[in-house]
Amino acid sequence: MTLRRVVVGVLDTNCWIVTPAGGNRALVVDPGDDADRVLAACAGLDVAAIVLTHAHFDHVLAVPALVAALDVPVLAHPADAPVWPHEVRTARATGFWDAGTATGTILGRDPDRLRPPESPLWTGEFTPAHDGDTVQTVEFLHTPGHTPGGLTLHVDGHLLTGDTLFPGGPGLTGPPLSDFDTIIGSVRRLLRFPSETVVHPGHGPDTTVGAERPHLDSWIARGW
Repeated sequence: MTLRRVVVGVLDTNCWIVTPAGGNRALVVDPGDDADRVLAACAGLDVAAIVLTHAHFDHVLAVPALVAALDVPVLAHPADAPVWPHEVRTARATGFWDAGTATGTILGRDPDRLRPPESPLWTGEFTPAHDGDTVQTVEFLHTPGHTPGGLTLHVDGHLLTGDTLFPGGPGLTGPPLSDFDTIIGSVRRLLRFPSETVVHPGHGPDTTVGAERPHLDSWIARGW
C-alpha cells in the first residue's frame, strides 16, 4: 500500500491518498481544502472514490472541485447526514466556520481564514458506506462519537482514524452531534488492533495502537 499525505486548509487537515497494493487505483480521504494540491497528489492515479471520515467543514471543502475534476462518488456513513447541513447553517448564522476550540484564536488572528468560500459548497450528497464495507481491500469501520457517522479506514496494518483517535486521546466531543461516551467506545474498538498498527489521524502526526492503548483509562478519567 502507498499512503500519501497532503496537509490542507486552515486546520492543517491530513488529506490522504490511499493506493492499495497491486495497482494505481486510489481513494482520496478527507479533501478538506486546497483542491489543486490534492489533485496534483493524485496525478497518474485512477481515483475510484472520495471517502469522508466525517463531514466537518475542514474535511470536505475541496469535495466539489474534486468531484468535478474526477467524476467519482463521495462515500460517507449515513449517520453523518445531519453534520454538513449543521455546519452550513452555523456558518450562515455566524459568518464563519466553527473550528471548535481553535475558533477564537483563528478569528483573533485572521477572521478571513474561517469565512466560507465564495465558490460553491458541497451539496452534501454521498453514497452510503457502512461498517464492514470494503473498497479495494480498504475496510470501513463505523467509529462514531466525534460525529454520529465517523468512519475509520483499515488497510494493511494502518488505521486512518479521522478525528476519532489522535496521539494523546480521542477527538473533540464538545460540539453538537458529538458524544464522549460514544467516542470512547469507538476508541476501545480501535485499540483492540495489534500494537504495531499505525494510526493516521485527521490532523497532526501519526502514532500506533501500542503507544496509545496504555492511556485509555486516563482519557476516560479526564473526560475528554
